[in-house]
Amino acid sequence: MNPEFKEAVWRGNFKPTEDAYEMEGKVRGKFGLRARYDAARLFIGRSLAEPEEPPPVAPDVKYKTEISGERLFGEDIDLWLCALILDAGLGEGTSVEHLRPQIEAHWARGAALIRDDWEACEGDEASLIVRLATFLPQGGPPGPTSAPGNASLTDGEILVRLGSVSRTFDGDEPVDFCLNAPGNSPHLALMGRTRSGKTTTGMQMARSVVEQSGAPLLLIDPQGTFISEGELKFPDWPADIEAIEVAAEPIPLDFLPRPDVGRVRVQNAVARMRDSICQCCKTVGNLMQAQLFQAVESVIQQPEERGLPAIKKAYAQQLAEQGKEMDSIAARLDELTRLRYFEPQNTPAEFFRRSWVISLRQVDSEELKRLVMLLLLDATAMHFLAQADAPLHGGFRQMRQVLVIDEARKILKDRKSESSLVQLVTRSAAKGLSVMLLSQDPSDFEGHDYDFTTQLGAVISFCCNQTQRGLRSLQGAYGRKLQAAEFSDSNLEPGVAFAKLPGREPMRIKCWEPSASGQQ
Repeated sequence: MNPEFKEAVWRGNFKPTEDAYEMEGKVRGKFGLRARYDAARLFIGRSLAEPEEPPPVAPDVKYKTEISGERLFGEDIDLWLCALILDAGLGEGTSVEHLRPQIEAHWARGAALIRDDWEACEGDEASLIVRLATFLPQGGPPGPTSAPGNASLTDGEILVRLGSVSRTFDGDEPVDFCLNAPGNSPHLALMGRTRSGKTTTGMQMARSVVEQSGAPLLLIDPQGTFISEGELKFPDWPADIEAIEVAAEPIPLDFLPRPDVGRVRVQNAVARMRDSICQCCKTVGNLMQAQLFQAVESVIQQPEERGLPAIKKAYAQQLAEQGKEMDSIAARLDELTRLRYFEPQNTPAEFFRRSWVISLRQVDSEELKRLVMLLLLDATAMHFLAQADAPLHGGFRQMRQVLVIDEARKILKDRKSESSLVQLVTRSAAKGLSVMLLSQDPSDFEGHDYDFTTQLGAVISFCCNQTQRGLRSLQGAYGRKLQAAEFSDSNLEPGVAFAKLPGREPMRIKCWEPSASGQQ
C-alpha cells in the first residue's frame, strides 16, 4: 500500500452524522467504552459486514465533531483501509477525498444497523453481543498457524496443572485451571527461592500449554539454566526448539520494523528501542535521547542497511557532526555490536513461528544482559500487539505464543508504566500470547507505576522472602491483604505453593513431592 496514501488518511479528518454521534454516546454508556473511536469502529465494522455498499450520506444531513484518521483507525489502519478499498472497489490513484465519503457512509449506516440490532434484542446487551458475533468471519486471521518444527495451532480449552502433583494441600483434591477461558488472563507469575521448584513447575506448566495449543515457545534464559554445553535440557519437549547462546552466536532476529508499516508503528518501535538502550546507560540527557531516536529512525527509513551496526554508525555520525567522539550511548552500542548479539536474518513473523531458548549465560555484563532482554521484549511487543485478535472457538482463545522469562527481576527493575513487559501483560491477552514470569519474591514487583500484577491470571508462590511493599504489590493479584507468614517456610513446606488461580480464593497447593534427599 502506498505509504503517502496511508499517511494522508492518518492525518485526515472524518465526521459522523448527528444520528451516528448520538448513537455513539448510547453505545459508549452501555458498554463502558472510553473513546469515541471505539464506537465508531464498531459502527464501520458492522456496516462492512453487509454485502451491499452503503448509500451516500444525503447532502442536507448535519455532521458533528470530526475525528482524525489517527484516532479513528489506530495501529490497525492497514486492515481498515484494505477492507474499505475492497468494499468500494477503489483502485490505483485512490485519494483521501475518494475514501472519505465511503468511510462516513459506513459510519452512518453502521450506527443505524446497531440501533436496529439493539431494538431487536430489546435493549439486552448480552443478546446484542451474541447477535453482533454472528457477523464475524468464521475462523481467525492469517497468522503463525504453523511453522517449521512446530505443530499447527489447535483450538479449544487449555487446562493447566500446577506441577507433577497439583493437589490441594488441605483437602488433597486435584487442581487445574483453564488458561484461555472467557474472562481469564493467560499470564502467570511463579515466585520462590532458589531450588524451591518454581522453575521446574513453571516449565511443566509451559510444556502443558505448548502440548495442548501447538504454540511455539520463547524462553529467555539469563543464567543459562536450560542449556548445558550447547545442548538443551529438554529431552522430551513436544516440539523442536532451537538454542541460542548469545555472544557465541547472534539472535537471528530483525527487530526493526519495515518503513511501510505505518508512521505510528515506526514511531512506537523507535521510542521503545530508545528507551531500552537509555535504561542501560548512565547519564543520558534529553539531547542524547533525541539523537538516538533520530539515528534509529534513519536506519528504519533506509532499509538497505539494518541492525545494530547501522544504528551505531548513524549515532556516531551525529556525534562527529558535533565534534564529539564518545558518550554513554555510543559506548553501549559499541559493546552491543562487538559480539553480534543480534543479526537481522529473520523477520519477526518468521522468528516467532519457531520455538527458541535464548541463553544469556555468556554475556558477562549484567547491563548488556538486561539490554538484550529488553530488545527481545520490544520486538515481541511490536510484533504481537500489532496482530489482529486471536480467534475464539467455543469461547476459548487460541494461543499463538508462550513467552517464559526466567529471572524476571532483571526486567522488573524497569518501573516505567509503558515498558514492553507491562504492555505485553496488560494488552496481549486477546492476541493469543501467554506470558510466564519466574522470579524470586514479591519484592520484584514493587514500585511499578502501573499495577500490572492485577492483569495476571494466576500467581503461584513457593516459600520466599518478602517485604511489606512487595506484599502490597500482590494484593491486587491475590484479591486481599497479604501477610508475610503466608509466604514463609512454616506455612509452605517444600513442594507446596500459595496460589491464586482464576475464580478461586488463594489456597495452598501441593505441586511436587520432595525426594528422599530433600530436593525435587
